[in-house]
This record gives sequence, C-alpha cells and structure tokens, in this order.
Amino acid sequence: MLFATSLIAFVLIIVAWMMHTQHQHTIKMIEKHTDWDDRKREFLFSQVRRRTKVTHTIVLIAVAFLFSNVIPVNILYVLYWACVSLLLLRIVVLAGLDGFATKNYILSLRDERIASRRALEEEVRRLREEKAQAGTHSED
Repeated sequence: MLFATSLIAFVLIIVAWMMHTQHQHTIKMIEKHTDWDDRKREFLFSQVRRRTKVTHTIVLIAVAFLFSNVIPVNILYVLYWACVSLLLLRIVVLAGLDGFATKNYILSLRDERIASRRALEEEVRRLREEKAQAGTHSED
C-alpha cells in the first residue's frame, strides 16, 4: 500500500511541476508581449492565477497521499479522506470557473469581431451607394 500511495504522490508531483512550468512560460510570454491589449493580458494573468491554485491543490493532495498510511482507520481516517475529497472538489470548481471565464472571453472576442465586421460591411455599402449616386449624377 505504501508503494501505491507513494507512486500516486510522485505522479501528482510530476503533474504539478509540469503545470507550474507551463504557468511560468505563460507569464514570460505575457511579459514579453507588451503590445497585447490589457484585456487579453488580464485574462491570461487571471487564468494563470486560477491554474496556479489548482497546481497547489494537486501538491496538497500528493502530500495527503503520502501521509495517508499513518492515519489510523477510525473516524479520523474518514475525516482525512473527506478533506482530500474537498480538495478534489476545489479543483473541479476552479476548472469550471476557468472554463466559464475562457468561454466568456472568447465570446466577447467573437462579439467584437462581429461588430467590426458589421461596421466594415456598412462602410462598404455606404461607399457603394455614394459611388452609384456619383455615377448617376455624372450622366445628368
């Protein structure tokens, strides 16, 4: 049992380390691209903060797995694993919030593109009408 829990903890630590490395890469990318608009930069920083919380939670779960063998099998054992379950729930909630925030950001970008496209189409229509009117006035 000790080997299994140690293996699970090791895998979780590796996953957390990989996630941390990705967070650091994202932060460096944001800092490098100062030309990005503030909304994009703030979205990415918020995303990194949420995902960093998940990374820390994964580390806590890994530590909990390492110490699970020392917990006596009684009510304390049940409470211990209930706390670990709450940590898992925290990851699920943060993932849901991250998905919701990403969806809202993408939808706002889509709305901006639709609005700019409509404005451009309106400008093209107006220019065509002006050109058509100029053509009819020159025939007079």
